[in-house]
Amino acid sequence: MKYFVKNLFRAAKKSPGTYIGATFIMALGIFIFVSMNDTFINLKSQVYSYYEENNMADIFAGVISMPKERLKSFEDYPGIKKASGILSADLRVTGEKIKDIANLHVLSYDKDAYLNRPLLKPDIIPGNEQIFIGAKMMKSRHLKEGDTLSLIHNGESYDFIVAGVASAPNYIYAIPPSGAVISDGKDYDIAIVNSEKLSKMLGREDTVNEISFEMEKGYSYEALRYELRERLSQFGLQSFTNKEKQSSYNMVDGEIKELTGTGTILPAIFMSMSVFMLYTVLKKMIDNDRSLIGTMKAMGLGNRELIGAYLVQAILISFVGALLGCIPARSFGKYMFNQYAEFFSLPSPIYIDPVSTKLKGFLIAAFASFIAVIFGVGGIVKIQAAEAMRAATPKVNNNFSFGFIKNFNVMHKMGIRSILRSPFRTFFIAFAIAFPFSMSCTLLASQNAVNKMFIGYFRDIAKYDVKITLENYSDTDKAFNALGEVAGVGEREVISEIPITLKSKNHSKIALLSGINRGSNLYRISDVDDVFYEPPTDGIILNKRIANDLDIKEGDKVEISTGYAPKKKTEIPVTHVISEAFGSGCYVDIKNIEKYLSLSNFSNTLIFNTQRGSEDIIKKTLTEDTSQITSFSSKKDTLRIYEDRMKSSKFMLQMFIYLSLFSGVVLIYNISLISIRERKTEFATMKIMGVLDKELRQMIFMEQVVYLIAGLILSIPLIRVFKWILESLLVSDSYTLRLHIEFSMYMASLIFCVMMLYISGRAILKTIKKINPNDSLKERG
Repeated sequence: MKYFVKNLFRAAKKSPGTYIGATFIMALGIFIFVSMNDTFINLKSQVYSYYEENNMADIFAGVISMPKERLKSFEDYPGIKKASGILSADLRVTGEKIKDIANLHVLSYDKDAYLNRPLLKPDIIPGNEQIFIGAKMMKSRHLKEGDTLSLIHNGESYDFIVAGVASAPNYIYAIPPSGAVISDGKDYDIAIVNSEKLSKMLGREDTVNEISFEMEKGYSYEALRYELRERLSQFGLQSFTNKEKQSSYNMVDGEIKELTGTGTILPAIFMSMSVFMLYTVLKKMIDNDRSLIGTMKAMGLGNRELIGAYLVQAILISFVGALLGCIPARSFGKYMFNQYAEFFSLPSPIYIDPVSTKLKGFLIAAFASFIAVIFGVGGIVKIQAAEAMRAATPKVNNNFSFGFIKNFNVMHKMGIRSILRSPFRTFFIAFAIAFPFSMSCTLLASQNAVNKMFIGYFRDIAKYDVKITLENYSDTDKAFNALGEVAGVGEREVISEIPITLKSKNHSKIALLSGINRGSNLYRISDVDDVFYEPPTDGIILNKRIANDLDIKEGDKVEISTGYAPKKKTEIPVTHVISEAFGSGCYVDIKNIEKYLSLSNFSNTLIFNTQRGSEDIIKKTLTEDTSQITSFSSKKDTLRIYEDRMKSSKFMLQMFIYLSLFSGVVLIYNISLISIRERKTEFATMKIMGVLDKELRQMIFMEQVVYLIAGLILSIPLIRVFKWILESLLVSDSYTLRLHIEFSMYMASLIFCVMMLYISGRAILKTIKKINPNDSLKERG
């Protein structure tokens, strides 16, 4: 047995590239698994610990105004354990370091509020003149303690001194009024001030408008929501949701789910490739070692002992692969966690290096090796000692001369015959081509889809340069005319964005209604397949996610109401249900808002294009002359933020593309070399018979062409599988990704696969040149 094991390792030394390739592919899978799961564990544990420590609520509601004293009455309602409320408002902020338009979602600090407790650094109760600012704005605006800022409300300015950094569990990610999914905090973040000070500023003493509830154990959101909504509707209900659908929580939870999926599926794909590689190596070893295995069996060695020897070799490969994968995984996992921690404004991010993921990585690698051994060397049990003393009888196939093949020359026919003679080898090489081709195509498409979701949104849907949100709703015509008086403003439009409640049967949903002009050039309604719609003259267009929540379809009617006119409830037909690439909207003709909601000339949003070079001048003019503007959203700035934020995501996608392509190189190169070693006697014999190297090149060329065609055919179902996997992984309540693989992506992947085949072909020819014709006289094996 000892000598048999030595022979196995001696054989491995003769072809180290094959084993290095298998080890490398296994290392890739472990690297992705460990780094993704390290990020996932750190992010999940710290986020959910923060939620628990600061009493994240179960239900969230937003109203226009409610007396604070009414909060206690909700705790008498069955199923409600705690009810808390604060006052909040989106206010303009100005200061020495804020010379343009920026606004803060200002929250009142109430020491008695049990739920969604804010975290302040330093941990002190804000004084009347103190303000705590979110970490993103503190960083992007270079603010520090002691700086002076002013909040503006109804034209009045109120001075504050920056006292520290604020965070809140329900605002880990603060979504600005523009609805941008990606924000650097420069123009929007949260702030916390003294409760009495804020109520006096807003003229709303002893009132709250953000309400949260903690449920009793045994109760569900579904059981409580109808009664709570009815009780809150008298206060102008504007939003109502459970914790899972709350914007900040949902954003974080979506990223965690994506990490979980990515950290599971991608490593599984690469580990499958590793099993595939090891299986091929071991199966070929069994074929070459038939005589030796027969001899060992004749000497009394059992199947278990023989298989165990191969298993030891495979376990060593898995150990080295797991070790190589774990070493760089820590640094990459820490890098990704820091990116997420900054993006979500975690108050005290600390990266831990979990040992459990490394142990799991080693176990997964060992399991993959075990599977490869079972399938790869399972044929040992079928080998009989007497029959194995001689080489296996080669299979003989019939001649072929069908179709266009009969027109090929002799060497091309021999290349095709060689491929048909070994379908097992042909399938493996074709799969080694199909895998990187399919994976790179889908990853390139996903990168393009993410770009399109943001860049395409401003290019094809929101075609304006600037979006302005007003502090209060105003007359449509007045807002339109006032904007026209600003120098540098080009084409302009007025739209309405109104929080509404949609009801259908036993379902209800809070949504944001967009009133848009028919024939609008600046804001268009589009689905994920780039089909454009006009706002209906008599009806509403719903996002598919909203329609699914309400269990309605095209042609159904839905009840619509708003907290600004709570007595007006109208049924409106659903004209279209669309899947949007970005957002979850519902749309009507702005001229019909009065018809459905009794709100005449009701607008709060201005969109416009700017003349070249005038955007900064317009921004400065509006900053100095207009106190009614709460946000100034620039397409240019939004795209800049997106590009900065997406650098890490693009890096990850590109890394996966390169890894998949490189794994293809390893697979094709090593399987090709295995094939050449297997056919060494064949080539030696051909050389003795006078076949020239030039003719052998023709034969190898034909083989490579057929492998490429077979790989491309095999990639058709693989692309569909990978496309489905990525579309399932990259999913959120905020966006829908539809992967469209363009011709250029196919061509880029094809060129790389041709290069891989060229490299492997050159290696094959180089190996063939070294073959000594006298080898044909030696016994195979």
